[in-house]
Amino acid sequence: MAPRRRSNTGFINVHQRHEGHFAAEITAGGARVWLGTFYTKEAAARAYDVAAWRFGRSRHEMNFPEVRSLTEAQSLSTEPLLRSQGEARRYRSGQRRIDTTEADEQFMAQWRRDHPGDVEATHAFWKEKQTYMRERRAGKRQRRAEYEAEYAKGEASTWGEDDERWLWNLSSTASEDTPSEDEDFDN
Repeated sequence: MAPRRRSNTGFINVHQRHEGHFAAEITAGGARVWLGTFYTKEAAARAYDVAAWRFGRSRHEMNFPEVRSLTEAQSLSTEPLLRSQGEARRYRSGQRRIDTTEADEQFMAQWRRDHPGDVEATHAFWKEKQTYMRERRAGKRQRRAEYEAEYAKGEASTWGEDDERWLWNLSSTASEDTPSEDEDFDN
């Protein structure tokens, strides 16, 4: 079989657009399938190869015949097959977030190498906080168990008969329930 004719970009079915971008398309079942517009001709060629793998084309019809599988072609493809400008915008914003995250991770790794004392202090703080929270939860569980045991015995209140909280609670409730002189309830 004769080798396929390559376009002026040097890749099969990759064409340069007027604005400087590169377009990729593939023919499947007699219909042209638009793969998208890409910033580089290599990205467009990689997208073409992913589609060629999906359509079961032979390796001599691919731009990068050294790629051995669809998953390898997908991993080498720099951008997914984007069908709309909205998808492309979401992909680029996601890539920016990934780049920011990777830069942050690199910075933090460098910080840990340069400032081991800060790392140790941070670990000590969180260890102490974890111990404190564990003790606090244990205290809450113990108090709850005591309250439930008292309730099960029939002693619903934890206040004793001579506890001044009874007097304070009853007096504040009584003053709230007592109508003032200027209120008229006969309306």
